[in-house]
Amino acid sequence: MKNPKNNKVPFIILFLIHTILLGSAFYKYKKKKHLFTLLMANIGLAYLLEFFVLNLFKAYKYKPRVLKNNFFDNIFGAILSQAIFVPFTAVFITAFKLGGGWKVLGGVYFTLVEILFLRLKVYKHYWWKTVYTLVLIPIYFYISDLWNFFLSKRNHLIRFISLFLMIMVTEANLLFLFASSRKIRFGFGRYHSWTEHFIVVPIYAISISFFSTLSFLKENNWSAKRRVLVMYIGLDFIFKKLRIAKERFHIADYYLIRILMIFLYGKYRDWVYGECKSVKLNDFQDEKVTQMVSNQK
Repeated sequence: MKNPKNNKVPFIILFLIHTILLGSAFYKYKKKKHLFTLLMANIGLAYLLEFFVLNLFKAYKYKPRVLKNNFFDNIFGAILSQAIFVPFTAVFITAFKLGGGWKVLGGVYFTLVEILFLRLKVYKHYWWKTVYTLVLIPIYFYISDLWNFFLSKRNHLIRFISLFLMIMVTEANLLFLFASSRKIRFGFGRYHSWTEHFIVVPIYAISISFFSTLSFLKENNWSAKRRVLVMYIGLDFIFKKLRIAKERFHIADYYLIRILMIFLYGKYRDWVYGECKSVKLNDFQDEKVTQMVSNQK
């Protein structure tokens, strides 16, 4: 009989390999904040895909056997894959400006890893097919390159989405820690199942992230921070009133964490836009007009 503890080994090996890749990328790349923004955007895009493929439509299942609860263990495996293995590789390829051949090779590599994981029974398919991985991974690597290009050009829309994704990734990971420590659970009705929880959590995180991004868009100041705090309080009140959220926090601890997150999101804003740069909503339209004029010339 296979020892369940051995399930951890391939995940640990991949974690070490891809951590080295990311470390090499940050060592090479001079603009560390820029690269961190790209990394978080890549993770955010992977999380959005995972919401549909894993949370909603149950395409596959991870079995790292790290957490006792099967739901959390599955999500933890997804976090390792979508927040570490694939995004770390994408950032490495982008930072070192590796071409199309390397991207295809990366797709083959992850396909072989997937086949190995299936044989080791640390990963299980339901309706997902390995060929999807072979096709989608190189596309993901190309998206990383394009995202980096538009970030470098200080494109307003890409920077806005990047900030949103940075906040969303942080919120999603924070909420996973809250749930795994039994501090919070989302759902409908009297009993909140973990299936319901992992469907509601992304919606909650996306709502918070979008409002926080809009609040910090113009400037990272006290007014923006107050708006986000009021939003936290209001959203928390609504979810409790509708009995969608069950919390076991001491209120002082909960809002201390929330305040710290607000300061962190303000710092994200400064990394994306610059500490002194003020952004207006009509900048998005102004940029389009400028591009049209340039094209006509």
